[in-house]
Amino acid sequence: MTDDPHRFPFDPRVHAGVPDLLDARGFSRGAAEDLLALDLVLFQWRRMAERGEFKGRVLEDMSERLEPAILQGLLSVAQLSAGIGQRAPVQPTIGMVAEIMAVDPSRASRIVSELVSRGYVERRAAQEDARRSVLVTTAKGRRFLDEYTRSKWRIFAEIFDGWEAQDIADFSRLFARYVSRLVEVLARAPGEAK
Repeated sequence: MTDDPHRFPFDPRVHAGVPDLLDARGFSRGAAEDLLALDLVLFQWRRMAERGEFKGRVLEDMSERLEPAILQGLLSVAQLSAGIGQRAPVQPTIGMVAEIMAVDPSRASRIVSELVSRGYVERRAAQEDARRSVLVTTAKGRRFLDEYTRSKWRIFAEIFDGWEAQDIADFSRLFARYVSRLVEVLARAPGEAK
């Protein structure tokens, strides 16, 4: 364990019994302390994400702001269209947007309707089945997303300002490894061995 002034202390209210569990799983005392500190940092990070603090800050510098759900709907359409988090790009549908946003289809339909009425997205007939509607980002939607991306990266640049190139590379590699392993573990049935 390193002496880091930004580390959170062990909190017995949150971590009761956890050091023993980690010891039983073969983690060293130092690794266990680091994992406990990580847990508290991830809690802070999740709370900021749940409150929409980062997206709110990104939107502050933009020419137009969208409500959180509307923004998430537009980002979902863009992610699906680009194939982000999937095997390949797809033609987004309301059902897909609902799945990505983790909302019911009727809520996703209202969000998409708002995006359409504001001119960020349009509905089109699917080429392979004209009875099915797909969602396409409009020029206005793409301009908004471009501005959103620039604003987001200005904040990222500020966050990582002063970091050594190797620290950024290590953080990126290790965080990707963490997320990949998290996806793998969560995909297993409860109690299923690795």
